[in-house]
Amino acid sequence: MRQATRDGLTPVWKALSDPTRRRLLDLVKLRPRTTGELAARFRVTRFAVMKHLRVLERAGLIVVRRRGRERWNHLNAVPLQRIYERWISPYEAHWASSLLRLKRSAELEQGEEAMSAAAGKAAARVSEMPVAPQSIHIEQEVHIGAPPKRVFEALTKDIAAWWGAPYLLNQNARSIVLEPEIGGRLYEVWQEGDGALWAVVTAIERDHKLTLSGPMGMSGAVSGVIGYELEPDGKGTRLKLSHRAIGEVTEQTRANYTGGWNDLLATRLKAFVETGKRLGLAKG
Repeated sequence: MRQATRDGLTPVWKALSDPTRRRLLDLVKLRPRTTGELAARFRVTRFAVMKHLRVLERAGLIVVRRRGRERWNHLNAVPLQRIYERWISPYEAHWASSLLRLKRSAELEQGEEAMSAAAGKAAARVSEMPVAPQSIHIEQEVHIGAPPKRVFEALTKDIAAWWGAPYLLNQNARSIVLEPEIGGRLYEVWQEGDGALWAVVTAIERDHKLTLSGPMGMSGAVSGVIGYELEPDGKGTRLKLSHRAIGEVTEQTRANYTGGWNDLLATRLKAFVETGKRLGLAKG
């Protein structure tokens, strides 16, 4: 029991024990939602829903951002990833994943024929329609056991130590560089002067904030803004990420970047800052 308290997962397990809170997480997993929108989905009172949201927020499973008078709730996947890494990933077996695939196949088979017929009729119509711009909004928070100055240095001066494959435009890239100044570039270095631009620094407040603008590796016509905010948190730092993008993006894009940021910040950056372990391009 003492170990459960030290690892910080006890509030997460308690939050997940309630079916209403699990349903709330299912809803914000799809996209950020206001508190009013979430309350309208349940038969209980708004006050009861707000109590559940506070439990999820204290457990770190939801990140709240306010826009005017609205309270927007975002899924923070970091605690779920920690549970997965500790309790599931080490014990996965081939037969377990095979059974899951069999279950999903059986569930999908019944409606597959009807869906394929409808899809065939819709395909021609969809192909003629222009691509409408979509938007994604990702908010994440992670605690790192080091002061903000050290975290900021890792974010800006030694990014290749924790950023690497598969989060690259060219898997043979030699390095990835961030120039920590206004107008500075975040870019990949390839062979013989070749490379690719990810984003440009538009605001910087050393040891506290960093904002970049650019497609951030997304293909097509995409405009994005990425913000890091560092706050002292006990003996460490609370790193807040905000990533907004609009353009030729999809729900799959959002899912990919949600998982990618979680891996880069909550696993790789955290490991590099706290232990010196280099999981990026610069292996040391």
